[in-house]
Amino acid sequence: MNVREGMKVMVTHHMSNKGLVTGVYFVPVRHGSAGGTMSKQMRVKFISEIDGQEKDFRAADLTVLKDE
Repeated sequence: MNVREGMKVMVTHHMSNKGLVTGVYFVPVRHGSAGGTMSKQMRVKFISEIDGQEKDFRAADLTVLKDE
């Protein structure tokens, strides 16, 4: 997923929860079910339009909104 600060995202499992991205960061993965090296997990912080609070989600749980 190619997401940057200032983009608008939506939570895939809660489609009314949208907001502007304020930060993107990576955290190390500690467990895995397969052998080999472990990659880092991308996390995204955004300001929610629902309550105005900053939310923190995995990038895999978000969708970038292009036309809004």
